[in-house]
Amino acid sequence: MKNNNTKTFLIINLSYFGDVILTNALCQNIKHHYPNSKIVFLVNEPFYEAAKYQQCVDDVITMDKRGRHSGLLGLIKFVLECPYKGKIDTSFVLYDNDRGILVSYLLGSRVRISGPTKFTKYFLTDIHKETGEYKSMQDINADFIKTLTGQDAKVVPVKYQTNAEEDLFIQNLKKQFSGKDIIGLCCVSKQKSKDMPLETAINIINLANKDNKVVFYLGAGKECRDFADNIKKNGCVNFIDLTNITTIKQLANVLTICKSLISVDTGTMHLACAVGTPVVSVFYKQDMIEKWAPRDFLYKSIVISDNYSAKNIYEKAMYLYQNEKDIVSRN
Repeated sequence: MKNNNTKTFLIINLSYFGDVILTNALCQNIKHHYPNSKIVFLVNEPFYEAAKYQQCVDDVITMDKRGRHSGLLGLIKFVLECPYKGKIDTSFVLYDNDRGILVSYLLGSRVRISGPTKFTKYFLTDIHKETGEYKSMQDINADFIKTLTGQDAKVVPVKYQTNAEEDLFIQNLKKQFSGKDIIGLCCVSKQKSKDMPLETAINIINLANKDNKVVFYLGAGKECRDFADNIKKNGCVNFIDLTNITTIKQLANVLTICKSLISVDTGTMHLACAVGTPVVSVFYKQDMIEKWAPRDFLYKSIVISDNYSAKNIYEKAMYLYQNEKDIVSRN
């Protein structure tokens, strides 16, 4: 029988950017209990870099859900091509994902663990993990380890590895804005109801300009592009527009040179936490806070759930980086 420490674990999370980042809490807990194990992460293809540079992740494989691996034939193609077919000791399928459960079964995982799903968990998994007592998604993810060890998960901050000193793009930005404080701004999420009002974003940029700060506008996709264009159409042009310019790894490197990030509830917010950047997390949907907000005992973070004025948001960002040493000492 294979020694526990040399097991190969497959983590399947075919969801979005931020969801992938928060899964790192489980990766760290696996390595804690099985230090010589191999952790393989399966993600949707666009989020390859979100998984690859996480602490404790050894390898990443991708599924092109909307392209060559779509549908039943695409899923079979993925399984046939997968280098880990028949080599997986334990798989964890996170989120309500029947496709992920089917993949773990077809890959021949010896032990298959899943969360609550509607159909396939009843005949394709060995262990069905219920939601349990946890409310935070980071803790829910980490708690999967208890299905194997019987022990509560360690509460750890998610961690993402950067290499800003080796990134020429980042070094050029640092030279260009040498001596300036940089504030990151992320205004758009996957849900319109969570996005920052245009007027608030403009006022934050204007406040930063008056304070001799440089604003990096961050984001990807058409919605982010349109939002940035609308900022400019309203006469606010004194910011650095990095929309659709960076890879996920470069975005992480950019965040390391920001004094703080102001962000709505989205993946960039979680990535900033994972690289240690102070974050003002603006939650326009208060019912999302308990599940998705960064906690201040793990991260340099302030959550805003009311008083959404640009002045309040900007002042919280200034407080965070000016008092970073005190915040770190508390953590």
